[in-house]
Amino acid sequence: MATHAADVDIVWYPSEDHMGEHELQTWLSTHLWLSVRRHLAAQGRALRSGHDQFFYWKKGDPTTRLAPDVYALDVAGPDEFVGVWKLWEGPFAPAFAVEVVGDDFHKDYDDAPVGYAEMGTRELIIFDPWATDRSRVRVRWQVYRRNDEGKLVHVETTDGPAVYSEFLQCWLRRVIDDKGRVQVRLALDAEGTRLVPTEDEATQQERERADSERERADSERERADSERERADSERDARRAVEERLARLRQALIAAGIDPDEP
Repeated sequence: MATHAADVDIVWYPSEDHMGEHELQTWLSTHLWLSVRRHLAAQGRALRSGHDQFFYWKKGDPTTRLAPDVYALDVAGPDEFVGVWKLWEGPFAPAFAVEVVGDDFHKDYDDAPVGYAEMGTRELIIFDPWATDRSRVRVRWQVYRRNDEGKLVHVETTDGPAVYSEFLQCWLRRVIDDKGRVQVRLALDAEGTRLVPTEDEATQQERERADSERERADSERERADSERERADSERDARRAVEERLARLRQALIAAGIDPDEP
């Protein structure tokens, strides 16, 4: 079928805006995304996830876009790397998204929910690392979910330590790591006693598991060597006894004594 000129999209949809962000935002979103990816894999959900990529949902309009700090699709997505997501090219709306609030908190508080509502996002969680117990306007957590009528509605605001994600089926929890840095961790329980490992923790666990397996293999090898040495020793001792008995028998026979006579 011939492609009509009117069907050709000649609009450029940039993958970058050359605008920096606070280092804390990068730190939080990168570590959270890696945990989300690991958690989805552990659940057996082959879904595409990522962070800080533009989503365009109005064909021909490159100014209407959002770049979630962390997102997950409802589908695996294409195998190749993607620069930007164009929602008219497939079912690529972020089903789940996290926004880490920066200096311009009004953008994340007021504008972001509108954009995610238009895109079709099912669950949006806004985390403000700058909110304190004495903040008058800023809050730590805001949760939006799509209701039965198909509207993305505000369902929770809290300064508590954690909120629940229906999409991820776990809690997002604000923690302070051993270096005093803020992190958002995934937790499998409300109390945060079962945290999804970070990349560093998972790497350390893999290393410890490999060391344990190596130690177990070494122990089993040493035990096998010990068993073999003991068997060799017993065989040598038995052979020595048999040879001694054979010499004694020969001596008795030489002396005219029948060793078999009772």
